[in-house]
Amino acid sequence: MYLPINNICHSRINGPGNRLVIWVQGCKFHCKGCFNQETHPYTTEHLMEIDELAEIINRDKEIDGITISGGEPLDYPRQLEALLHKLKNSLTSIIYSGFTIDEIVHNELLKKVIKQVDLAIVGRYDESLPHPYLGKRFIKPTNRIDLNYFQPKQVVEYVTSGTFVTKTGIFNNYNKKEFQNGTN
Repeated sequence: MYLPINNICHSRINGPGNRLVIWVQGCKFHCKGCFNQETHPYTTEHLMEIDELAEIINRDKEIDGITISGGEPLDYPRQLEALLHKLKNSLTSIIYSGFTIDEIVHNELLKKVIKQVDLAIVGRYDESLPHPYLGKRFIKPTNRIDLNYFQPKQVVEYVTSGTFVTKTGIFNNYNKKEFQNGTN
């Protein structure tokens, strides 16, 4: 079983602690103003075997958990369910999704995935709001992640990996537009 991957890198701002962030490739929502537009097209260009991804995650001694973003992670519920099942119990897990709570509740596969994570931050992105967490809903099946970490703030991080530099984080609308225009 394979998962289309856009990027994987370490981060300290995509959830509490040191995290391995996995951006999946493909999103059907195409929210206006999304700052991950390069993750929207569905491609089979960078497929990763679930067992290989789980091994990479479990082998990484520097991380406290994983954050799965995208693209739209819940477009791949079977793959995510298999991946989450293979991870060490000590790792926390967070999923960012554009699906709404109502859409998740009415889909058995999506509910199974959400029940396996420590936190799901769900709902369509609304660029008219001053912070990306506003308008989102938090589903917290466990008590392993403190929601105070997710108080609206602006945090930006640059992560280098080989010849690539990834800018990640939570931008306010002004900085997000600068980033999309390539001026950052």
